Amino acid sequence: MPGKITERTNMKFSRYLCFWLWAAVFLGAGAAPAHAAGKLKIVATTSTFASLAESVAGERAEIYFIASPKQNIHYIEPTPKDVLKVKRADVFIHAGLDLELAWREPLLHAAANPLFLGGGKQAIDVSKGVVFKDVPASISRAAGDIHLYGNPHYWMDPENAKVIVRNIAEGLAAVRPEEADHYRENARRLTAEIDAKLAEWMTRLAPFKGEPVVTYHRNWIYFTERFGFAVVGELEPKPGIPPLPKHLAGLEKTMREKSVKVIFRESYEESRSTRKLAEETGAKVLWLVQSVGEYKEIGDYISMMEYNVRTLENALGAAR
Repeated sequence: MPGKITERTNMKFSRYLCFWLWAAVFLGAGAAPAHAAGKLKIVATTSTFASLAESVAGERAEIYFIASPKQNIHYIEPTPKDVLKVKRADVFIHAGLDLELAWREPLLHAAANPLFLGGGKQAIDVSKGVVFKDVPASISRAAGDIHLYGNPHYWMDPENAKVIVRNIAEGLAAVRPEEADHYRENARRLTAEIDAKLAEWMTRLAPFKGEPVVTYHRNWIYFTERFGFAVVGELEPKPGIPPLPKHLAGLEKTMREKSVKVIFRESYEESRSTRKLAEETGAKVLWLVQSVGEYKEIGDYISMMEYNVRTLENALGAAR
């Protein structure tokens, strides 16, 4: 299996390399970026970061994001339009770590915007200050598709969302010092709103503290630990490895023993395995979200988290 993973990764890298070489020539990546004096041009890697940046910047910025909220962020393939947007941007907002690394660095090199290359001062890493979970003690492909610096899905803890907001506000303030008070005030307002909603969410989910759950991929650890759920297993035997019959049989046994009532999955994950496991155990499959805009009603970070809390609250309340 590790050999197949390496082969697949090399093939994907070769495809990316050819694309970025073409994009660099087509877009004239060596030329200096064009920057307007008006609104800040911000490019974010994800819709969630773009939404938080919009709350901080308000109408003083034009914001564009790369990754579709309906796709797995690990496997995004940016387009020539994305390269051009980054080339002309004033600010680039990204997750740090290695969440988007397979396509983020080639994208930046293709755009050749000197503001962002080599950790440029106008590239905002929103992960700074976050305490990461699942940091591996050693690195081995035998462990699956692990992340070198820790689990990168940190925005699913509202406490970390506040760190992201602060990083964005301070990053924008450094780019436009004359507008620093505007960014910081918006950040304070959003942080207060997150604090109020977090207290409400904690109260609503308190009756289910300690409830065992199963997830498809190990990307809910920040959410489940914040709200007191116990992840007793994942459908993937190792991160990035598709569910295998033997593993699913063991997981089914665990779910019966621990009376697991819900399985977390996202829209881009295959449904056959979760559906079969739910049928065998009587658990309910919950389609939860990690990206703003994945569904129409999820227009910002607050509504995204509200959707997940409400979905869990309704499912577990009904089960009881």
